[in-house]
Amino acid sequence: MRHDGTPSEPGPAAAEPVPPAIPFDPYVSRIGTRLTTVYATSWTYAPDTDDGGAEEAFRPPSALLNLGRLATAYDRHADQFPRVLHRERLDASRFAARRWGAAGGVLPTLATLWQFTAPSGQILLALTLDLDAPLLRCIPLLEDLYYADVTFDGTGLEQLAASRIGAESSGLLPERHQLVFRASPTAADVPSRDEAQRIIYRADLPTRAGLDVLCAPDELNRRPTTSGVLGPYVSLLTGHQDYVENAAFLSAVQAVASAARLREIRVLAESYARRFRARADGATRPHERRTLLERITMAQGHLELELGYSVEIPADLATLIPSLRPTSYHAALYEAMGLTERASAVSQTLQRLGNATAAELTSVESAELRAGDRRRVRTVVAVTFVTTVTATLGLLFAFFGINASEVDEQRSMFDLAYMPIYALIATVLVLGFLVYAVLHASDRAAMRRHVAPVPTWHGTHRLLAGELGTALLDGPPVLIPPPRAPTGPSAESGRPAAEPAPPSP
Repeated sequence: MRHDGTPSEPGPAAAEPVPPAIPFDPYVSRIGTRLTTVYATSWTYAPDTDDGGAEEAFRPPSALLNLGRLATAYDRHADQFPRVLHRERLDASRFAARRWGAAGGVLPTLATLWQFTAPSGQILLALTLDLDAPLLRCIPLLEDLYYADVTFDGTGLEQLAASRIGAESSGLLPERHQLVFRASPTAADVPSRDEAQRIIYRADLPTRAGLDVLCAPDELNRRPTTSGVLGPYVSLLTGHQDYVENAAFLSAVQAVASAARLREIRVLAESYARRFRARADGATRPHERRTLLERITMAQGHLELELGYSVEIPADLATLIPSLRPTSYHAALYEAMGLTERASAVSQTLQRLGNATAAELTSVESAELRAGDRRRVRTVVAVTFVTTVTATLGLLFAFFGINASEVDEQRSMFDLAYMPIYALIATVLVLGFLVYAVLHASDRAAMRRHVAPVPTWHGTHRLLAGELGTALLDGPPVLIPPPRAPTGPSAESGRPAAEPAPPSP
């Protein structure tokens, strides 16, 4: 079987005709090396502010990238993949790079500027260069591309990209990844392990065997003429088809977007955690504490949703794309960049922040309930006092307002003749307080009768005794004093000492 997927020699003669080989996309046959660097930017496209015509500016990846038979799967889930915002062929003769120029490197034969928008709205920048140079000679250029030390006609890459979309230049973000593609018609053209580590580490230096963190997915290295080696910042793929390289290109764009968003989520999570730790509990009213906690809770919910939407969900490609090599590269890339582990750590931080905020909200609610109880007690006391006074005066004035012989208009209301009515009113008040005291004592007695005091060892120790067979002593422990050591001459001769006589009464 040749590298293009057709049989190298005809099969042996047979009585029945041999079915033709299943055709598939040919392997790349370009001459030279293709370098693609993906950059995260601080620019964001807000889909909520779409005016209806901006959607036409976004094109699915299959419109500009050869995705082969996977184009249908990518187009079916186009809203979950990066879409092309802008693509432009640059004048390669105007290219200049600091290290590459000092090393006497050749000019690229083709230069393409890409701008993508991720599903989360992030805008990413990519620069693709095709040049006729061997792999190891491209190391200085990889260094220039990683740090964006390249210009076209004297204009920096960032300023060039900002002018194309009408944005202000605010600096590229630190998240970026590089892709190195090359054809390998024969097994001898496949880079060795040492060449791969030199490309991925961007240093033409040898390393000790077994001391690298390179990842080589099995599906990318299954055939003798194909290889795929990944690192946190550089991926090297040789001998694959165009659709595999383009799928890896989209995976790198998505991974860089996830890395940038993960860093932002972590920074915000730490910021809200510091605000939570720096809160003033003692000198702050419960309402102000609740307001702060509600803001933190709302931010924590948004961050958790963004973490799942922009980092955790994009890490899974196998659910959407039915192809082994693109999905294996995608999973290996997220693992090599450490996005899965870091996302798990940030998720745990957000969960702990949510738990701490919920516990603090419970404390605030308890304080508010206590304040409400005290407020109700004050209100009840005031209302009871007013009701008692007014009821007493009402009884008194009702007595003096009746038309009876016991009420004499010639006498003062403070006359001693009216002492029986005053005594009756006082008796009614005292009886009311006595009824309240009796009912209160009855309630407390009922509570003590129904909730008997249980020792602390009743639940835990009996549970352990029943489950693990622990011995449970019901009574107090009996301390046995240790035997006294023999003293006197009998101790030296080995004879037992005489017991001391009991003291005389």
